[in-house]
Amino acid sequence: MSWLDPGRYSFPVVVSLLLHVLVAGLFIVQWPTEHRVPEPVPQHVVASVVQSENQAVKERREKALREQRKKEQAAERKKKLAEKKRQEKEKAQKLAAQKKREQEKALKEKALAEKKASEKAARDKAEKDRQAKERAQQETQLLEQLAKEQAEAEARAQAEAEAWAEKVAEITSGSVSDIRSRIESVWRYPPAVRPEQETEVSITLVPTGQVINVKIIRSSGNAALDRSVEQAIFKASPLPVPKDPRVFEKSFRNLTMKFRPENATW
Repeated sequence: MSWLDPGRYSFPVVVSLLLHVLVAGLFIVQWPTEHRVPEPVPQHVVASVVQSENQAVKERREKALREQRKKEQAAERKKKLAEKKRQEKEKAQKLAAQKKREQEKALKEKALAEKKASEKAARDKAEKDRQAKERAQQETQLLEQLAKEQAEAEARAQAEAEAWAEKVAEITSGSVSDIRSRIESVWRYPPAVRPEQETEVSITLVPTGQVINVKIIRSSGNAALDRSVEQAIFKASPLPVPKDPRVFEKSFRNLTMKFRPENATW
């Protein structure tokens, strides 16, 4: 019968024995049989190794520093870029705020200018209306004054005309009466005439009263009587005409008179 026969030993015991055998074998293999003294390393080799290690450490350190500087520089650039963006954003915001203020100021100034212009236009319109009203009032007053003066002038003219007409009529009447008396004082009419016979003549005079022409306008029907009237007029010349040239020109430049024999004297 084998020693591994499961009938003789239980299976767990067998496994435990195998594990102990395995561990014991491992110790036997790894256990040093003798104490080995390390061989001395030459100094130049040690220096080379140390130097190589220092150089490698230095290179790693420098590389780490370069990496660190790169990171720091990248971080600084990023920080500067962020700061620049922040400044640009702040500048843009300031510019936008300034532009907004300028726009608001411009709008306020425009509104103020429009208000002032509107107020000025209103004042100008009110002033023009006032001036127009004053001019209208002045024109009305002037027209009323002119109408009053014209009415007064017309009244004065009419009064003067009436006075002048009365004076002219008076002068004319007196002068005509004097002229008639002068002519009749020298008039010698022929015999065999009738008192109702009448001769109408037009006498042309100059301001001195000199007779320059006598014209029969309406005959009496008696040629001798008509001729006697003409002769008496020329004989009485110069006639007593008014001294006022206006009266003379109005009524005596061409004087019309009527003569009847009943008014003559022998």
